[in-house]
Amino acid sequence: MRRRLLAALAAAAMLGPGVAQERLPDGIVSTGNNDIAQAWLTQPTDRYAHGILGDAIEAGGLMVKTRNGKTLELVLPEKFVFEDRQARLHDLDGDGRAEIIVVLTSVTKGGALAFYGVRDGAIVKLAQTPHIGRSNRWINPSEFADLDGDGNIEITAVWKPHLARELQAWRYANGTLTHVTTIEGYSNHEIGSRVQDMSEVMKLSDGRTALAIPTPGYDEIAFLVLKGEKFSEVARVAVGGKITSRIATSKNGRRLEFATGQKKRSIDIP
Repeated sequence: MRRRLLAALAAAAMLGPGVAQERLPDGIVSTGNNDIAQAWLTQPTDRYAHGILGDAIEAGGLMVKTRNGKTLELVLPEKFVFEDRQARLHDLDGDGRAEIIVVLTSVTKGGALAFYGVRDGAIVKLAQTPHIGRSNRWINPSEFADLDGDGNIEITAVWKPHLARELQAWRYANGTLTHVTTIEGYSNHEIGSRVQDMSEVMKLSDGRTALAIPTPGYDEIAFLVLKGEKFSEVARVAVGGKITSRIATSKNGRRLEFATGQKKRSIDIP
């Protein structure tokens, strides 16, 4: 494990001078249009050996570059890691400032979905879901969109995508995080894969907004709508193989595109 960490640090050093050397080696830099220009995960560590994303290296820190050019970093205590590849940026409450959405894992109590922001020149935690309750239990973020048309953003993620496969929806407003609903039987990550964005939000042919997400075998895509604070599955389409890539909407907005193994595929949106 130590050799893998040293190799990862060497790979990170090749990214460039300065703070780039502290980036998570396989991390993704998020870009934003609000108060935060960029966000990325830092401080590679092997102190949590879950390896759900394909290796035993997680992030011990979070760094942002603000719109006015300042670089800020938050370093976690030893009993926590960011078990993720990306610090996602989204204005969840419509106040013009970006929230940072990332998986915060306790080495003893497992994953939680955490929300950070820049306040008074520092990165601070604004809210989080409860930790799952035991180690080696994880959450994979899904989509952030107004799924029910009420003007509020729903935050979706899959709790324990390889076990219970619970798709949950939450809302963040006025500094408060509220659980909306949970439905079982969907997964957006295969164990050991680097691919996390295996879901998409789009318009159905009847104009409703839907969340597309694989079923547990990754060989079907289900289409879910949120109404009355409850998810309902309105369609399910077989895809002709096992999905191995991200799911994205085509340029014309009428198809979903993805891959099964090395083969590119697409399906019509119902």
